[in-house]
Amino acid sequence: MSLNCCIIIPCYNHSAPLAGVLATLAPLGLPCLLVDDGSEPGAAADLDGLAREHQAWVSLLRHPRNLGKGAAVMTGLKTALARGFSHGLQIDADGQHDLADVPRLLREAEAHPEALISGRPLYDDTVPKGRLYGRYITHVWVWIETLSFAIKDSMCGFRVYPLDGSCALMAAVPLGEGMDFDTEIMVRLHWRGVETRFVPTRVIYPADGSSHFRLWQDNLDISWMHTRLVCRLLWDLLLRLLSWPARLRGARQAPGSGISHGNSPRSEGWLTRLWRQGKAHWSRTPERGSLLGLQIMLVSYRLLGRRGFKVLLYPVIGYFWLTGRRQREASEQYLARLEAFARSQGVSLPAEPRSSFRHLLRFGEAALDKLAGWRGDIVPEQVELVGREHHEAALASGRGLLLLGSHLGDLELCRALGTQAGQVTINALVFTRHAARFNALLKQINPGSGLNLIQVQEMGADTAILLKEKIEAGEWVVIVGDRTSVTREKRVVWADFLGAQAPFPLGPFALASVLACPVYLMFGLKERGRFRVHFEPFAERLLLPRSNREAALQRWVQAYADRLQHHCLRAPLDWFNFFDFWQLTHDEQ
Repeated sequence: MSLNCCIIIPCYNHSAPLAGVLATLAPLGLPCLLVDDGSEPGAAADLDGLAREHQAWVSLLRHPRNLGKGAAVMTGLKTALARGFSHGLQIDADGQHDLADVPRLLREAEAHPEALISGRPLYDDTVPKGRLYGRYITHVWVWIETLSFAIKDSMCGFRVYPLDGSCALMAAVPLGEGMDFDTEIMVRLHWRGVETRFVPTRVIYPADGSSHFRLWQDNLDISWMHTRLVCRLLWDLLLRLLSWPARLRGARQAPGSGISHGNSPRSEGWLTRLWRQGKAHWSRTPERGSLLGLQIMLVSYRLLGRRGFKVLLYPVIGYFWLTGRRQREASEQYLARLEAFARSQGVSLPAEPRSSFRHLLRFGEAALDKLAGWRGDIVPEQVELVGREHHEAALASGRGLLLLGSHLGDLELCRALGTQAGQVTINALVFTRHAARFNALLKQINPGSGLNLIQVQEMGADTAILLKEKIEAGEWVVIVGDRTSVTREKRVVWADFLGAQAPFPLGPFALASVLACPVYLMFGLKERGRFRVHFEPFAERLLLPRSNREAALQRWVQAYADRLQHHCLRAPLDWFNFFDFWQLTHDEQ
């Protein structure tokens, strides 16, 4: 990942020292977003003059009134992301930071692009003792809130933010807009698994310097911030401990699925490692809910119909939304990335409410659609087939083919409808261990739902031979291309997806090359309340020449990611990957 960084300077009435700061930064050649946080008229006029003087690289943003340092930094971060930057270098306007260390921070960010890079202050005799002692009190609170000593200093405003993760957090959680911002965003990013790396740097307090720290108000804000963070910590730990028996049962049922945090800092305690189990591979996520509960929901659907079922779905999804921290945060991250990418590309998203709750609710409705499809309540005539001419030509040819799908939309409904039509045998490569109860319910509804399912843990030669035979018999094979391997997660190809690099599995594309058959894409989406199945030609034959295999593989994976991205923008809530899609698990990083 190449670093595309801009400077972000929040400023409130610090126009005098800012002139020297800008003069020092100018030779670096980095674009700068100067955020005037409602300065008084004289200082605002000075900022206008500085922006004109440095107009080649400085853009002036302005708050109509003073909102607080945190609000100014957030304005800069959001603007930087919208303008296509990957990172934002925050520098205070008061001249306290040693700007000679900027290249060191940038090199650290280049080496660790997903991390938050922060200065770690080295003070001289100019530091006010009240500030120094107050800092140690904050250190203690942060150690409690993170249950670790990983964060060495949370108050230094000299840092490089990874914009994707930071803006996703800001979209999901309201952050403090004052002096509490620096600490809160660092702690919350730590909770989300973002590493913080520190670069020692000198901090100087000029004798004639002025501070905007409001003794009573800012201390109250900081105290309230720590109270919120500790309460959130205790709540999350309580939920984790309450779910621990189920986790132990899941571990007994799936030997070897435990999570090893070999790369975790040695200072992290066992509670922190427990808390961060959300980084588990998608296949290790235990199925939530009981078979009895699913059967009750099915009976409700039969008695009350679709509308009655949807009413009952609200409290059920509400429970899973409240207790499913990992899924909730993954949804918030995805929606924030999607919306930021759409803005940067000038793309209008569907006019529908979007939130993590609505996202999970749509997932619940999709589960109902699966049940309805296998019950015969949804028939092919109710579905619009986009690309019908390609579908009919593929059927008429009598040739076997590979359908490359995803967890965007409902492939299971497509399979149910295809089975109803009976025009061709459709085989699906699946991993169902993490949804055993739901699949058991499908078999109760329609025993045929389990036919032509090929269970796979790993893509080996025996699997390829079996699928080759089915292709040669004129059958169709479905495989998804958006989830990493169950057993060999790091065999991935990284591709651009919604504005950031994401890992895609190598296996499906290598398999397509081995099968030497036509490859199509299929997406079963619910767009504006209507079912639409998109059937798209992808490759007459997916070739991976030995001479440039990696480059060819990269092109095919990126082409797939581009189509996945296209359909995400058309049906945002149909994305059913409720994990951190843009990162490998902690084991494989």
